[in-house]
Amino acid sequence: RVFCLACGDQISRSELQEHFEALNPTWKAEAFGVAPDGDVFLTDEQVRHFQVPACRKCGGILKPEVTFFGDTVSREKVDFVHQRLAESDSMLVAGSSMQVYSGYRFALAARDRKLPIAVLNIGPTRLDHFASLKLDSRCGELLPLIV
Repeated sequence: RVFCLACGDQISRSELQEHFEALNPTWKAEAFGVAPDGDVFLTDEQVRHFQVPACRKCGGILKPEVTFFGDTVSREKVDFVHQRLAESDSMLVAGSSMQVYSGYRFALAARDRKLPIAVLNIGPTRLDHFASLKLDSRCGELLPLIV
């Protein structure tokens, strides 16, 4: 989901994608390299003319409903994850080094509950020493094979 920082209105990410495509009909999603964290390198020309849609209700800034590095994780989300952990028989960490404590604490809670933890990530993670399974692979390549 995506929400407006000003008024809180929400839309689906797929609906936002339709707005992106309507505003940028000739834009090509062509990356000129990929960083280890999944970021892509774009040319100045690709970025300069790219139009970003505003909130349909108030014109405010839209933000994906995710927690970015440096954001505070809401108490509601923390409680939600702990409730899901209480219902779980294992934990999968995909595409994270778990260096940020806000995510790492959930893995600690899973470990304290004696849940097996599987880690799918390129390179080392903070969980490697207590994960039950560590797969050094790209999420986009391996996850479709599992599902």
